[in-house]
Amino acid sequence: MRQTRDKNASVTRVIPGLKNWSWLFAPSARDLLFSLRTTITSLIALSIALWMELGQPQWAAMTVWIVAQNTIGESLSKAHWRIVGTLAGAVAAIALIAASPQQPWLFFPLLACWVGLCAGLGTLCHNYHSYTFVLMGFTCAIISISAIDAPDQVFSIAIARSTYILLGVVCEMTVALICEPNVASRARAAVRRHLQDIIEGTASVVRDVLIAHAPPERDLYNTFSRVMTLNDRMEFSAIETGHSGPMVASARATLGQAAKFMSRGLGMQTRLRLSGQKNGRFAQPVVTAVADFLATMPRLLDTDAGVTQLCARADRLLHACETAIGETARSEQQDAERSRIVDDRIVLQGVALLLSELTLLLRCFQGAGLDRHILSTLRLVRPAHGRAAIANGLRSFIAVLIAALVWEITAWPSGTLFVMFVSVICARFASFSNTVIASKNFFLGAVWAVIAAVIPVFLVMPVTSDYPVFCFAAGIPMLIGGLVNRHPATAAMGASFVNFFPYMLEPENHFRVDELQWFNSSMALLTGLGFGVLIFRYLFPFSFSRFHRNFRAIIDSGLRNIVRRNSRMTDQIWLGEIISEMERLIAHDAGRNPARTDAWLSDAFSVMTVGRNLLYVKFLLTGKALSPAVERELTRLFEILENPAATSHEKRAAIADAKNTLCQTEARTEEPGQRIQISDVIGCLSIAVRELEKTASPGLRPC
Repeated sequence: MRQTRDKNASVTRVIPGLKNWSWLFAPSARDLLFSLRTTITSLIALSIALWMELGQPQWAAMTVWIVAQNTIGESLSKAHWRIVGTLAGAVAAIALIAASPQQPWLFFPLLACWVGLCAGLGTLCHNYHSYTFVLMGFTCAIISISAIDAPDQVFSIAIARSTYILLGVVCEMTVALICEPNVASRARAAVRRHLQDIIEGTASVVRDVLIAHAPPERDLYNTFSRVMTLNDRMEFSAIETGHSGPMVASARATLGQAAKFMSRGLGMQTRLRLSGQKNGRFAQPVVTAVADFLATMPRLLDTDAGVTQLCARADRLLHACETAIGETARSEQQDAERSRIVDDRIVLQGVALLLSELTLLLRCFQGAGLDRHILSTLRLVRPAHGRAAIANGLRSFIAVLIAALVWEITAWPSGTLFVMFVSVICARFASFSNTVIASKNFFLGAVWAVIAAVIPVFLVMPVTSDYPVFCFAAGIPMLIGGLVNRHPATAAMGASFVNFFPYMLEPENHFRVDELQWFNSSMALLTGLGFGVLIFRYLFPFSFSRFHRNFRAIIDSGLRNIVRRNSRMTDQIWLGEIISEMERLIAHDAGRNPARTDAWLSDAFSVMTVGRNLLYVKFLLTGKALSPAVERELTRLFEILENPAATSHEKRAAIADAKNTLCQTEARTEEPGQRIQISDVIGCLSIAVRELEKTASPGLRPC
């Protein structure tokens, strides 16, 4: 075995670039099994469609590749919504043809409106709920355009189209469930493992903050983005575990609480910098104990008994922190350095907030003792992007109209295919986070699909009608395409390849496609995809200056909602908005200007921290536990922050004035309990002032 390893190492040294292609030449067993299984399933679906003598049987094979995903939960979800979207799109196609018989310039504007509407609605949704609207858009286009010359056949075409989809879905689901035993138990283990990794990651970040070694902004973003991604994937885990409601609700609450815990750690970082009291007489022992506790957490998360022990230790640390806070209040008037005592208490109050959220995080992970309603309020909320939805809807509407105009002007015999593929691609591109990069890779995948189809179409199918020989010629490119689809860097290209390769084979029972027809079909496919790429690249392109303006508008609106008395803004909604905007920026930046992106991420984290601290101040204000003088000052502050006419400078000055006023109030107050409450507010306002001063730098200004 040692000789084999040495031999492999020598080969890698001889061919240094081979390591980068190991996912293709030496794939993992899981990737190879997925690609092989899906290839065989698609060929089985194709054979059944041929046996049933369906027209265009390649759609059954295409559906298998479209539905096949990394996990059973994803596949089942996509299959479910694909069926729903296909049936709804078929109904829309019948209605569209019935509303505009033999009237192409009524038909095409209506089709463009429908595709644009579906693209916009798909952008507003997430996961495969978005895919439902995508299917509704391009299924309507495929059926209605196929029936444009024979409107009386639209119902038959819709039934045939639905049959392909159902056949492909049934084949893929049957094989996937057979090849993936014990799905529920493995899914539950995977969920727990992912949650454990998230807790360890967030605990490590907060510990680094406490020991003054905060990680860079990119690492912070990666952790937040992973939390949001896992939160989205809980939908699939729920399917795999048999809709285990309590477990999934607990997992989603754990992820939401993990994001809150880490964002609170960012506020703690500012708190420590402002006060410089990590080594204070009261704060230093507690901060050190909490940092040591966070370092020991990972080895106790494996078992329920270990999690119970962690909860108990966190409660004891919280009690010790609250005791130290009380001691600072009692010692304040007797100590000559009163300001240092107040700074010490502000640090301890930040640690108390951290420990409170950590305790709730561990209890959510434990999954016991929390009401289902409480768990549902803790989950992260991903906001809808209205501006992106409008842009994608308009892009798709204009693209379909231009494609119809091109067909009308050129009278291209395959013009209907061109319009159909433009509709398909525009609806599909709307669900991509970065339409420019993804659409380009999608187009390249289609190019390779056309090239790979040349051998089976021109060299194999003309000389034999033996299906096993056809399977061999078509199966090898499918197998390779499946491996490309499994590699993250080439996933979009691989998905396009395996989707369109079966289409370009154009297998039929009673005749073989001639070269001219195949050439026209391939040209319609490539020109349709290329036109879609150009539309999404040059029509309403992503602009960093516009992105910054929009994000500033989101910030201003969000901060006003935070301080508004009857607002429904919560920590989860606020964090979801900021993280989603970070994901959009990273998706479109593609490493083009790392320094600018890192500066923007730093400012975005500052905004996140400001919002969380203002939400906590609002919580204290609505709790009716503050003194009348403090309530009046905070009410006056919130009125200024809620005013849309107030500038950023005026709002920052108002927060600073309120903080200074409360500092004076705290110095005059004799009752220890009230001093603790006032310093709690002072700490939050101090953080808000500091972070808003940071965002006054160019990071959040339009470029």
